[in-house]
Amino acid sequence: MEEEIFDQVRDKDHVVLQHVEEGRDDVQKITAETTLENHHVSYSFDKLEDLGLVVVNKPDKMVERVVDGQKRVFQHPKQAELSDEGLKYLEESDSEDVTEYEDMSHGELVERVVDLEQEVDELNESFRLFKKQIQQKMG
Repeated sequence: MEEEIFDQVRDKDHVVLQHVEEGRDDVQKITAETTLENHHVSYSFDKLEDLGLVVVNKPDKMVERVVDGQKRVFQHPKQAELSDEGLKYLEESDSEDVTEYEDMSHGELVERVVDLEQEVDELNESFRLFKKQIQQKMG
């Protein structure tokens, strides 16, 4: 696969591709499962379609879903399906992620894990403080 495609696919686009592969194939399903907003997913669909990684369509029908605990009926959102190139991209990107670590020594891997654990601890502490601030504001 062309290296330039890997350079053009942002992390957000990669997340969208993974969700499409797992069956969450429309804008609403992806926004419900991620922190991405509708316009991010729509933009990603368009970009990934331009790269030939997905085929996007907009079904001309209504859909009924439970959103935020309430039943909603709305126009069916844009829907994506992985192309053969999209499947190939995901296979190659998964193996690329693994090889990044295969070339590391045991010591480098241990150092990486320690760094990641420290990062997670810092994020958890930030999140805890954020929750506390929100709780205080809500009284």
